[in-house]
Amino acid sequence: MADERLPGFRRLPPKHRALYMAVAAVVIVGGILFAYYANYGLDRATSSDRARSDKNAEKTVDREQPAFVSTITPRDYEQDMPEAVVILLDRPLTATEQAALTALSGGNKSKVWAFMKPLGGRIVEYTSYLQIALEDGHEMPRGKAQSFNLNLNSDRGAGLTINAMTAVKDACSAPAAQTLIDIPPAGSNPRPGLLWDMTGGTADQPEGPYVLDEGESQGKQYFRHNAIDLGNGQSNMAFRVQPQVSDQTCKWHINASYTDTTGPHTQRIPTGTATITTEAVPQNPAQYFGWVISQGWGCIGQMSQQGCKATKTLERTHSERPA
Repeated sequence: MADERLPGFRRLPPKHRALYMAVAAVVIVGGILFAYYANYGLDRATSSDRARSDKNAEKTVDREQPAFVSTITPRDYEQDMPEAVVILLDRPLTATEQAALTALSGGNKSKVWAFMKPLGGRIVEYTSYLQIALEDGHEMPRGKAQSFNLNLNSDRGAGLTINAMTAVKDACSAPAAQTLIDIPPAGSNPRPGLLWDMTGGTADQPEGPYVLDEGESQGKQYFRHNAIDLGNGQSNMAFRVQPQVSDQTCKWHINASYTDTTGPHTQRIPTGTATITTEAVPQNPAQYFGWVISQGWGCIGQMSQQGCKATKTLERTHSERPA
């Protein structure tokens, strides 16, 4: 075995064998040390390049993630019912459903909503209770809104700043609801949040968003005075958005402008081709149920007068009340 690895080793005198072994050991140890220090030197020489390459790779992977994730959720009306609402339905109520509705008190909006929601009802909120001075002299629109919650979050390691949001109308059309249940305001303030004036049709440019929260910022253009910082460990941002329409139901989206280390960009909310629908209230629905305080329900349109004690009062005041 020794002759195979060390040729002629067994034929050497003992002294020469010892010398042979010592030389072999020195060569082996020297080779190991040379390999170690060569590898150490190469590692030191290339460490900066490797660190730079790893950092660039991390940045590339980081930028492959969406700049931010937007989540749109409707308001939870079971937990947070507005002071005044309109409930819309795409079909007329049957006689049995009308009787069940008019047996309820319109002062208890939660019970009315609990009855209408399973039938396919949608809530539209009154918003123009007080005239707020909006920036640039823009007048508070007279209309109604379907509020939603907008949550923005980013998992990126690098920070980014959203410095503008623009509402874009994709399509607008006349409202299609056939039944309208109206529980009007009794003197409430606008809900806090961000207001977009979406009144008019597709050709009418949306205005906003304006701040509705009480305080010095109320009525100001939000992004003229604020920005949203995301990523780099920043907390998520949550807003209540009130897109306000008048006589047109509109499908729309938001273009959010942001900047990061690579420059300016735009991201669509919601992503892809999805849109946000904000529904307008029809002026002449097939069925109109209006709650008159201290009197009860008034009923106008294609239905019986069962349970409708305030129809005459409603007929006198309905045309005078702003839409």
